[in-house]
Amino acid sequence: MDPLLIVILALGLFHGEALGYPTKDESDVIIIELENDDMKPTILDCEYEITNDPIFLTLKWFRNEKTIYQWIRGKQPAPIPEFKNEIDSSFESSTDPNHQYSSLALINPTINATGDYKCVVQTNTETFTKHQKVQVIDIRNYTLQLNHLKIQNETQLECVVSNIYPRPILTIMSNDEDVIMKDIPRVDVDEDGYFNATTVVAVYDTDEDPDAYQCTVSFEDYGKNITTFTISGSSGVSHIDFNLWLFCFLYYLLSKLKVLI
Repeated sequence: MDPLLIVILALGLFHGEALGYPTKDESDVIIIELENDDMKPTILDCEYEITNDPIFLTLKWFRNEKTIYQWIRGKQPAPIPEFKNEIDSSFESSTDPNHQYSSLALINPTINATGDYKCVVQTNTETFTKHQKVQVIDIRNYTLQLNHLKIQNETQLECVVSNIYPRPILTIMSNDEDVIMKDIPRVDVDEDGYFNATTVVAVYDTDEDPDAYQCTVSFEDYGKNITTFTISGSSGVSHIDFNLWLFCFLYYLLSKLKVLI
């Protein structure tokens, strides 16, 4: 197979969403991608305007309708004891006494920080409510494999991802649309809340040339993805090895040029 054709094949495969371009507007979702190093706090702002100087002002933050933080103007804020290690109650969002401790500073996040957040502000004359969705992404210790299997006269591709959060979406792509049958992905959750998922497709080749396949793992509300790939074919071993080397080199080059996210 012509090496130039392999390059074209690879460029065709890494097109559109396969490059990790955003697939959904994230403006209404705050993404927290967990890192191994110390992370900066994630700040959730509670926006409201006080028209008159109120007699009193109280503010509460909820996660999934459960109170996690509360503040009474003129006093120090108080996170609920269950969540004291998740919130920096000393964070001041403003010098205005009516907004001084109104923001929620999330620290030491885990996947449990995912949820629907709501702040409720009450004065003697007004009530304000704001909603915010937070999605935690943890891909620090995942594994991802794309296995090429021969079962009797059928060729199958099996994509397996493990130890990942949140629930992944698996997509197997072919450079020449050889995929003919898809399996319903199997998704399990372990005792720590992390996901393991497998999907299988059957492929049908009409020629003896090597073919490139890619498995993409993506997430709802998150613009980046992770990928792995494989090349199959029935030509000589040395020919396939060369094409595989060229394919991997191209993938590496595109990554370094930040074409891939």
